[in-house]
Amino acid sequence: MRRKKLWGLLFLTAAAVGMLAGCSTKGGETAGGTKKDGGQKVTIAVWNEPNQDEALNMYAQAEKATGIKVEVTVIPESDYSSKLNQMVSTGDNSADIYVIWENDIANFAKAKGIIPMDDYLKNSTVKTGDFIDAVSALSAGLGGTYGLPWCAATELLFYNKDMFDAAGISYPDNNWSYEDYKSAAEKLTQKAADGTTKQYGCTLPNTQTWWAGIGGAGDQVYDPSKGQMVIGDGAISFVSDVAAMAKSGVMPEPSSDTADLFASGKAAMSWQGSWNIGTYGSSLPFQWDIATIPTDKVKYNTLHTGFYSINAKSKNQDAAFKLIEYLMGEEGQTINSKSSGNPSAIKSIAEKGAWKVESATTIKNWDAMTDSLKAGVFGYTCLPSGVTNNAISEFNAAVLGQKTPEEAVKKADAYARETIGY
Repeated sequence: MRRKKLWGLLFLTAAAVGMLAGCSTKGGETAGGTKKDGGQKVTIAVWNEPNQDEALNMYAQAEKATGIKVEVTVIPESDYSSKLNQMVSTGDNSADIYVIWENDIANFAKAKGIIPMDDYLKNSTVKTGDFIDAVSALSAGLGGTYGLPWCAATELLFYNKDMFDAAGISYPDNNWSYEDYKSAAEKLTQKAADGTTKQYGCTLPNTQTWWAGIGGAGDQVYDPSKGQMVIGDGAISFVSDVAAMAKSGVMPEPSSDTADLFASGKAAMSWQGSWNIGTYGSSLPFQWDIATIPTDKVKYNTLHTGFYSINAKSKNQDAAFKLIEYLMGEEGQTINSKSSGNPSAIKSIAEKGAWKVESATTIKNWDAMTDSLKAGVFGYTCLPSGVTNNAISEFNAAVLGQKTPEEAVKKADAYARETIGY
């Protein structure tokens, strides 16, 4: 799912535009502005193993910079959210810092399982006024700043330049329309003599990009003020388009086969998370590049993040914030970007481009990343995973002709209402 290469992205605060403010610390100061506080230990809960290269291991570097001993507890991704929910509900203090997913932060704040960091932020070096716009838009009346975004990942159009060249089609750019995309996908599709598809114009939407298509078709997807899923005509339109393309062989039908058709050279285009840039690097046997998700009624893609937050039961809250302050500073964010391939959610740091994956030498359109960040919103990731997974199952059933798009969207909406309670 979206978390595997990513490591999530962004913060949630209830303060309106000025949001985060900070706290002074004690002890000797490093060149980067982080003050050392030796002799203490902070445990941080994450779902990804730290980078094996010490220079790119932000926790190892944070330990050196702050003098605080950092212990990393890795919880498997499949169990991560449920384990953190259990820890919060039982008052577990074994982790001082949680890196929380978007769909958990509001509940954790409401349960008083994490603390607001506003007092800490009043005199902090964290550039709270420099976050990307979606950070402010995500503010949802929590009554405080309960998390800070570790990075910002987005969704992109990946395309096979060799296939475009062979078909004589101009490459996608960041102003490509949804109609441009559908037209190119049809032209790029190649059929075998028996009528089966041997080269797809595009891949089927995945867990993340179903929502990019639905949002682009005009649905809000997620209402942060109410915590509700909002789908309707946009979802019906996009599901109908996908069903038509699958029926004509332009994209594959839903199946249990999880093979990456783009990476294997069997599909010309694919909507995917930006973290796949690092996954692909120089490993693909063809020339490829990226562009923003094509624009339908609106330009839309979902941002992904995780939030550094402090356990309300931690006995090391001051040290925990000092560690977070380093991780949110320029040095920590730059290391994270180089390691993960994800930009910082802090604009001035992201603009320096440390996230550009050096091995992805065929990419020319790096502006696609920054353009996507500007248009990105926090959407489906803020909803319970059971709700969004059920919706995708309904959409796939419609693509297979087992129900109409209207029926699929209606059932997905009803399940969301029942599960969330509205």
